[in-house]
Amino acid sequence: ALLVSASSLPAVAQSATSSYDAILTLGAGARFQPEFDGSKNYVLSPFPIVGLKFLRSPFTGAPTSDTGFGVRPAVRVLQKRDFKAGDPLFGMAKVDTAVELGIEVDYTDTWFRVFAEARQGFGGHRGQILDLGADGIWRPTKQLKVAVGPRLSFASAKYMDTYFGVSAADSVATGLPTYRPGGGFRGAGLGGTVTWDVDANWFIRADAGWTRLSSKAADSPIVRTDGSRDQFTVGLGAAYRLGVDLH
Repeated sequence: ALLVSASSLPAVAQSATSSYDAILTLGAGARFQPEFDGSKNYVLSPFPIVGLKFLRSPFTGAPTSDTGFGVRPAVRVLQKRDFKAGDPLFGMAKVDTAVELGIEVDYTDTWFRVFAEARQGFGGHRGQILDLGADGIWRPTKQLKVAVGPRLSFASAKYMDTYFGVSAADSVATGLPTYRPGGGFRGAGLGGTVTWDVDANWFIRADAGWTRLSSKAADSPIVRTDGSRDQFTVGLGAAYRLGVDLH
């Protein structure tokens, strides 16, 4: 799941909402993504598009800028992992649905954006994730924005052991060798978004990503037996911008 901030509104949206103090963005979409981290099977999952952009500082009342540093919440939901009878990995311990909550810090300029996103897992895993990225930004028209760039991902030992490790009990149940990947580099790849402003309020956003799992994850017997080192995502959503008057 993805939490998208409206921190970089295009001129077409700002001109129609500049009389307000803030812009609230509400929407949703669906993403085709791996069933679990390292899986070769894909599922369709919903995700929210939610953001809040202050056009005027709530402290001073001065107009804000679309460039500079920004801070926003980050959310990701990982579906449960549960192998059924007949699956090559039947006998592996079940992993419940996990929710990751955290924060993203970024710096945005006219033609580029860099960010760092840290999340803590709850439920199915209790590990930590750190994602780093940089995007080049291209605006072929006033209504269309394209952002694409490289990605790096790091994970704690708790996360890596949950999704890529094989415990002694798992080994007995499946015949796979025990495996403890430990924490560190999870993988690298590319990510990008295309945003089309239908009008001053509505927009449509498409995104895609690819992660090539690192050797620690790729060498997991889980991935080698019935998984894939290459993890892809494709999403599409729509959202509406609402002007908010705080006074």
